[in-house]
Amino acid sequence: MRRGTFKLSCKLFIIVFIAFFVSASPLRAQQYSTNEVYQFLTLPYSAKATALGGVNISNLGSDLGLAMYNPGLLDPSMDKMLHLSVKSYFSDIKQYDFSGAHYIPKKNWVLGWGLHYMGYGNIKMTDVSGNEMGNFIANDYVAEVSMASAFKKNINLGATLKLIQSNYGIYKSTGLAMDLSMVYTSSNRLLRASILANNVGGQLSSYTEKERLPLNIIMGVSKKLESAPIQFSFTAQRLSIWNNTLYDPGFYNAQGYKTPSAVQDIFNHIIIGAEANLGEQVSLDFGYNFLRRFDLNIQNQQNWFNGFSAGLSFKLPRVTIQYGNAFFQRNLYHHFSIFYSLKNAR
Repeated sequence: MRRGTFKLSCKLFIIVFIAFFVSASPLRAQQYSTNEVYQFLTLPYSAKATALGGVNISNLGSDLGLAMYNPGLLDPSMDKMLHLSVKSYFSDIKQYDFSGAHYIPKKNWVLGWGLHYMGYGNIKMTDVSGNEMGNFIANDYVAEVSMASAFKKNINLGATLKLIQSNYGIYKSTGLAMDLSMVYTSSNRLLRASILANNVGGQLSSYTEKERLPLNIIMGVSKKLESAPIQFSFTAQRLSIWNNTLYDPGFYNAQGYKTPSAVQDIFNHIIIGAEANLGEQVSLDFGYNFLRRFDLNIQNQQNWFNGFSAGLSFKLPRVTIQYGNAFFQRNLYHHFSIFYSLKNAR
């Protein structure tokens, strides 16, 4: 691709990105939408993302698991890297993520691919009277391809095309979506800022009637301390929706819950993360998700750790192992990721 053509493409990318951001906000800024389809797309793709609060688009470092969610984070150091993640939920519900990356030096492109899969196991099928009619398998998955390239010094642009498939017995649905992102990293690599439009698209076929995808406009910034091996992240998600909580006035009044305040609405968009490096091989991750805590807190029950998450990473010459967990009431869900480099040196 010629340099002039590439620059023109980048300018068009930015114009489309800004136009979409501006147009999306007034359409969806009023309240939380309860009929968004493919909610599995909102789950973290890697253990580090889980540990950092569920969503992080600006973490300083080179992490293919985070780049699977934000294509602008793809960089040449991920060349010939493979990533596999596994996370178990209740019963037979399991999440699998598999991805890889390849760098093309002549074009200065980083290509990525991935599969995000949610399996719900075998489920009994009944009629309206409760009579059993056998079992069916339920699952969701998305296959995606990504590309990222430098736009200007310190600025990376990325895009992902996603084909979504959902199967619940006789009910099936297919969707098509894109992720568009821009990432700025300072020359000293102590600051990174990113903006991401996640799940821009729609259904090609629906179960019964068309539903919206879980559009998410996200902004994030991470700052690494110059004199200490610690970095902090601030993420603001679902910026096109002001009231980010699922609020049912009838239920809240009957149960004696307070109406979310304007301040609570603001904080429910925020996720805070931190990473501490213990030498070159081990790092500890921590996160706090305000919205998760608000949604999970129940009166007259222990809610101490709702919203909190933590994890660690261990690096070897060609292998990196990550572990992350998040608290949901009294349940702790474990997320494992492994990264393997096909190259002799990282």
